[in-house]
Amino acid sequence: MMEVRIRQPDGRVIPRIIDKASIVIGRDASCDITLDDHVISRRHSRIRRDADGQYWVEDLKSKNGTTVNDELITEGARPLKPDDRIGIGSFVLTVGAPPPDQVVLGEIETHFGSTSVWHADQAINLSQQRLDRLYGLFERITGVFDRDELLSEVINVCMESLRFDRGGIAIWDGQSPHPQWVAIRNARPDPSGEFRISRSIVQRALHRGERILVNDVSSDLPDPTMSMVSNNIRSAICVPLMYHDRVHGVLYGDRTTASTGYTKEDVDYFAALARQAALALVNVRLLEERQTRQKLESQIQLARALQEKLLPDAPLAAGGLVVDAINDPGQRVSGDYFDYFARPDGRVFVVCADVAGKGVAAALLMANLQAAVHVLLSEEGDLSRAVNALNRLVCRNVDGDRFITGIFALIDGAGRRCQVVNAGHPPPLRITGSGSVNALAGEPELPLGVEEGVSYRAAEYDLGREPVTVFMYTDGVPDAVNDRDEDFGDQRVLEALRGAAGLPPGELVSHLRRLINQFTRGHPQIDDITMVAARLD
Repeated sequence: MMEVRIRQPDGRVIPRIIDKASIVIGRDASCDITLDDHVISRRHSRIRRDADGQYWVEDLKSKNGTTVNDELITEGARPLKPDDRIGIGSFVLTVGAPPPDQVVLGEIETHFGSTSVWHADQAINLSQQRLDRLYGLFERITGVFDRDELLSEVINVCMESLRFDRGGIAIWDGQSPHPQWVAIRNARPDPSGEFRISRSIVQRALHRGERILVNDVSSDLPDPTMSMVSNNIRSAICVPLMYHDRVHGVLYGDRTTASTGYTKEDVDYFAALARQAALALVNVRLLEERQTRQKLESQIQLARALQEKLLPDAPLAAGGLVVDAINDPGQRVSGDYFDYFARPDGRVFVVCADVAGKGVAAALLMANLQAAVHVLLSEEGDLSRAVNALNRLVCRNVDGDRFITGIFALIDGAGRRCQVVNAGHPPPLRITGSGSVNALAGEPELPLGVEEGVSYRAAEYDLGREPVTVFMYTDGVPDAVNDRDEDFGDQRVLEALRGAAGLPPGELVSHLRRLINQFTRGHPQIDDITMVAARLD
């Protein structure tokens, strides 16, 4: 890999890692790196890596040419080395050293002898010149909403204004043992490919919120860490990225050249930059969280809209039968499924099913179930064979931890008979005009998707001569909970149905839903609620 730092016309610097064997740079959106400048050709330059790992840059016969260290490439390709500057239009791409495989904190602890340490609650004092630079940083990062670009800009400002030889910025979640280094500058990894800095310095900034200055390691520390000595570090500063008394990471810089050491004002300025960076980082995170929530909300709304199109949107009246239903998802999208449609032979198919789980995953499986039901039940007049075929389809295409419970019914209005297959679901209830309620209690089989070899058998019932309603529901109805952690329960379901025996299907399901709302008293709904009523007068 190779890093290039792209300096834009407005002064901002954006790092890019080149991890491909060949990339194209130009104005066209299809390029690997797109640069917006009218003097740049659509496909302007190429950077490629040879078999030995050497990177080369070549001009792709662009109109205005490509330069390396201000020299125009006239023919062929030019090899690249660290700190080379590639000129493309008004952009300058600076070649960086290969990024280290990882940042390793020194294993030997630092003793802090005469090292200067300032605690988090100590004031920061800055000169007017430093304040002006701080305001300049604020202006540069205002409107930058990409985390890596933001932190890269911060470390660039630090390197320029404090003249560090090496620098880095890391973020921390408050729990991990080590922070994550997001941007590193002028890192010269050791032979193992690691960028080493002092564990003690970083840990004190992270866990204590301290601002730490080390000047002239060879004399200032009685026992400096091996990492600092081996890298010839003469001075180092480490400060926390702190916002509202919470540490979000660290900002680090050091010098390997012999020069005047840093002062308290340097540390204060570095800490002020870190605070500005922490504030901007928090804002970026808040924006990302908001965008994620908005995107998820949009996806959920779209999923629910599509799901509603899969469910019947009006009552069905066919063969003397009237069918209506209600579906109220617990998580904006539902894993429950209901359906009804008339077959060519005049019988009406009715289903009420519940996919294991909740949310989007259950809703996707519900959509697949709807498609399969319409194909199989429209073509197959035998209910048992249709449900067996449906089970085989589910077993072969759904993960083992997913299954579907359901009631599948064929109602013959003219013959006043009803066939039912119960796949591990609460049994349907028969409600007579006189107010009696009893279960069509055929033996329930396994849910769909559990075992491919199971044989589902349809039970047949005589619906009698008086008006009758066949009522189906999912377990979200009896399992509805109020603020005292009481279930609505099967008994309340039966009592509600007895009191509403003469209501048309739509009014019946709406009446029961109102009773559930009154019972739960605004307590959050934890499961999907689905009810289907089919009435035969």
